[in-house]
Amino acid sequence: MQRLVSLEDLNDVFLLVSDTVYKDVFPVIGRLYEADSIVMGVYNARLAELLRFSPQPDVVRMFLLEYDFRNFKSFLKTRLAGLEIPRNGGSISGDTWERVLNDLKTDLPPFWSQAMALIRAEVKEDQPELTPAVIDLVLDAESLIQQVRIAGAIGYPIISKCAEAFRTVKAVEIIWRAKEGSYDMNRLRRLFIRDELDLPLLRELADLPLDSWADRLRPTLLGPLVDDVFSAPEAERVTSLTRRGENLVLDFAKAAKTVAFGPDRIYGYLCGLRTEVFNLRLVLAGKVNRISSRLLQARLRGQYV
Repeated sequence: MQRLVSLEDLNDVFLLVSDTVYKDVFPVIGRLYEADSIVMGVYNARLAELLRFSPQPDVVRMFLLEYDFRNFKSFLKTRLAGLEIPRNGGSISGDTWERVLNDLKTDLPPFWSQAMALIRAEVKEDQPELTPAVIDLVLDAESLIQQVRIAGAIGYPIISKCAEAFRTVKAVEIIWRAKEGSYDMNRLRRLFIRDELDLPLLRELADLPLDSWADRLRPTLLGPLVDDVFSAPEAERVTSLTRRGENLVLDFAKAAKTVAFGPDRIYGYLCGLRTEVFNLRLVLAGKVNRISSRLLQARLRGQYV
């Protein structure tokens, strides 16, 4: 990945990609302009294959669930706010989302309809500008809650540790961004800080000004990141937190390399694959759009291998 980032000429980028496992999906240079959807297609195909053949399908479902929630958010924003956002991964059809939206029976677990009911109760006809933010808060919360629950049900320590760390990183990021955007903290507490996210740390961060966060985060699992995050320029701090936090989760997942077989091993592989896909999408989109190598390097996630 580092070599790919360093390349400036798009022909060189194509030649390097043509020498990887992605060579079959990039037969001509023009396909680089479709890299985002192509790479996601490869990722989803791998997840589908693992789901079909893995003796531990719940581990794979944790990763599919992340994209199912993204798709539901996109669907709702398209239907309720008139936005056109393409489907990107996941395992649930648009027809099923339509039934959830209209409170009709589906074969999905009940948390989908419960989340939709929470959105419906919060959004008022005279406040349409709230719709996208409410959708994001409710479904981002539900995604994190369900991943922690699945990890707990699987019952393996590496998976549970990573899921709880990922929950903390993403929840802190979401609250940070809400504060930067002067979002209503009472609404955030009601829609986001609930169930497995109703944690003392998150409640306190919602109450504290951002300039007091460093001291509160030091005694947490994010403590080792605090100095680097808060020494960054103010506009880059939340991005730094996200990148460093997700690298921390990946470091926890690397413990799965010492496991010979079982759910932890599959989870570690999928964490590494998710990071590879993120990095490849980032770099290829950056190269096509002539983003500087320095900016791309600053946003790369770590690597599993």
